[in-house]
Amino acid sequence: MRARFLPAGLATAARDYARRRLAPLARRLTPRRVDLPLSTWDLARDPGGSLTLDGVGLEGLLSRWGSPLHVLDARRLLDNARRFTARPAGATRACEVFYSYKTNPVPGVLRLLHAAGVGAEVVSAYELWLAFRLGVPPAAVVYNGPAKSEPSLREALERGVGLVNLNARPDVADLAALARSMGKRPRVGLRVVVPGAWGSQLGERVDNGAAFRAFEEALSHPELEVVALHTHRGAEIASRRQLETFLAPVLAFTDQLHERLGLELEVLDIGGSLACPTVARHSPTTLRLSAAFGCDLLPRPPESVLSIDDYVAAVGALVERHCAAAGRRPPRIFLEPGRALTGNSQLLLCRVMGLRDPDERGLAWAMLDAGVNVAEAVRGEYHQIFPLAAPDGAPQRLYRLAGPTCSPGDVLAPAWRLPELARGDGVAIMDSGAYFVPFSTTFSFPRPGIVVVGHGAGAQPIRRPEAFEDMVALDGGGGS
Repeated sequence: MRARFLPAGLATAARDYARRRLAPLARRLTPRRVDLPLSTWDLARDPGGSLTLDGVGLEGLLSRWGSPLHVLDARRLLDNARRFTARPAGATRACEVFYSYKTNPVPGVLRLLHAAGVGAEVVSAYELWLAFRLGVPPAAVVYNGPAKSEPSLREALERGVGLVNLNARPDVADLAALARSMGKRPRVGLRVVVPGAWGSQLGERVDNGAAFRAFEEALSHPELEVVALHTHRGAEIASRRQLETFLAPVLAFTDQLHERLGLELEVLDIGGSLACPTVARHSPTTLRLSAAFGCDLLPRPPESVLSIDDYVAAVGALVERHCAAAGRRPPRIFLEPGRALTGNSQLLLCRVMGLRDPDERGLAWAMLDAGVNVAEAVRGEYHQIFPLAAPDGAPQRLYRLAGPTCSPGDVLAPAWRLPELARGDGVAIMDSGAYFVPFSTTFSFPRPGIVVVGHGAGAQPIRRPEAFEDMVALDGGGGS
């Protein structure tokens, strides 16, 4: 029998009816969100219920600097840097840390990190230029990336950057020829991919012999000083087991390089990938239930995630133990953290611009002035959201939080419980220090400014809000 389909209007009505009936049941049967404590980010509420950071009222920052607005917590940033660069008890040396510029390329952030002893990991000609503009010593620069321009490589060699990590075997001969023409001998490493790590266009695989052949070729060029192995898990490292599973084949490959090529690596560069404890990817099922029925989005317990201190200690111990068993001197360990270093040191403030009545699932709509244009990551990750004002005993309501762009896909949270909102109310989206700024766009709206707290008195701007004129500043004449 041929299937018969309901007319569009009846199908929509039937779907809405099903959602209306099923949504309350689905919400009862699924776990209810318990907000992470304010103290997780050193936030507090004053006696009136207003949110503060380091004694600074966040509502006041919005009123002064405009909305949306990023707020950098300098104390947390510098504490993260201190923990990454500390020498763990029992280790022969500390890890050497190079911040992933692409994660949050804000000069005011980078200056604080560099002053704390963190180097620069760059992946483009622009980031290399920025590191030098900020006064980073060449020896404290690691140049990575799959598409390095010849002019940028010339500058890197001319200045003598600390390490150039080549992405693929064809890059070897090209850099050797450039070095020969310049009379330089750069310090280089090769990016390798172990099972379970990011691959595709990034690095040469260990399991099929490509990585070994790339090292073999690099060592045949006297113009190159081959000193490093570079790798990167890509997928987050949230547990000790994930770290061990990643490092085991990396260390086994260093044995192969030593035994078959006589290569004593000076540097083992294991990239980044350490998780931010208060951010986690939503599962597809969680997102579908939240969108269809208003079920809560759930945080990951921060204590279940490998801390910076434990990660650094574990890396050092695993490498040193392996090398001791092999009778070799342990290499210097390079780390290239991004998300784990700056993610939880920044938050995004924004305001409610409009409200709509509840839909068939019982969710009211709240339109924010921050959406996919400045907070795209929130669509797929758990980011705690707090109201800037929360009077004691205020009843909560279930909201669908949408952004300001003219797109039905601009929904940051399909369902989020907040005290009843009014137009103009402020909210804080936590953990905006990783990929919010570099992924932001000028999709119909200018990009937000950034202020820093916890570094001197009060709050100070480190990036002004983008003006309309900035959005067209590169356009030429020819029209009025």
